Parts: sequence; structure tokens; C-alpha cells
Amino acid sequence: MDIFKAMKERRSIRNFLNEIVPKDQIMRMVEAASWAPTAVNAQNFRFIAIQDKETLFRMKEVVDKTVEHFTGKNIQEGKQTYYNLFAFAPVAICVVGLPYESITDNILRTKDTKRYNQRRFAVNPGLQGVSAGITQFLLAAHALGYGACWTTGPLIAKAELELILQIRQPDELAAIIALGKPASDVSAPPRKAPEEIVTFT
Repeated sequence: MDIFKAMKERRSIRNFLNEIVPKDQIMRMVEAASWAPTAVNAQNFRFIAIQDKETLFRMKEVVDKTVEHFTGKNIQEGKQTYYNLFAFAPVAICVVGLPYESITDNILRTKDTKRYNQRRFAVNPGLQGVSAGITQFLLAAHALGYGACWTTGPLIAKAELELILQIRQPDELAAIIALGKPASDVSAPPRKAPEEIVTFT
């Protein structure tokens, strides 16, 4: 598939057919992610593919309870929301970020704490690498005929999810990708014209 065509036609899919995603297809998406640009080729991410319905239910349960705690609104059983849509997909791909500190961060951590903290928040090269991996995973999923949605809403219950998934510090749950065959076509949302988002000097 032409890369420009793939980038323009990929959509965030939130409704899926009840079809299994074969392991070999997921492995192709993971391989694509492994080729993403990361600082010093750290490839500082890994993936947990959750297909087990009981595990998905447990994950959904802790997310729903946490959302209810903070919003005061009860989530009806079986209702899909922004936070729990991963549980309604055939597969939830949990993206785990691995610790990474650049040479620059190492220098600033001991020489200039303020600049170090500012940089870690704004730059965070480790998280940028994870994001690049997710992007290539999504493009590969689309090229293979699958739909996906990159979500961070479920991380409202990050600690509880990490406990279920047995993710231990310093590793961290960074995102959950809902993955499956799209149940329907999704129209293209508007995009800014290139002239609006570039400046030449």
C-alpha cells in the first residue's frame, strides 16, 4: 500500500466486527512498530495483546469503577464509552513504555534540575519513541485491513490496569489500542491545510 494513501485513509475505529485477529497479523503490526524511529534505536516499548474476554472484562470493570468514582455517574452494564471501548474490540493492545533517559537528560539531571524537569515534560524522548511505535502499528493495521483506535482515556485507572497486566515499575502502561475488523466505514474528519501548519523562514 502506498504510504501516503495509507496515512490519508487510516481512521480511528470504535466499532468492530466480532472476528478474531490472527496472531500472525498482530505480529506483522508489532514488526512494523519495531521499525519506528526511537532515540538511539532504544525501541523502548513492548506490547501485550489481550484477547481473553475475562481479562478484558476485569480491565473494563476497574476503568468503569474509576470513571464512576470521579464523575458520580453510573455506567450501564454493557455500555461502550470513551474510556472502555477497548473492551468491545476483539483485541486490546496494551502499549508498555520502557524506561529511557537520554544523554542530555543525564547531564541536565545533575547540572540543572529546572531545565531537566522542563525538558522531561516538554520533550520526553522516551515517550516520543513509544508514540512513533504506536503510529507505525496503526498504519500497519490499516494496511492489513484492520481498524484501530489509540486511546489513553483508560489510563484514568492506570495503577489498577498495571496490576491486572502485571506491569511493574519502571515500565509503564502508555496507551491501549482497540483493534479489530471495522464494523462500518468512517468518514474522514477535516484536516488543516498544509499552509496552516507550516512556516518557512
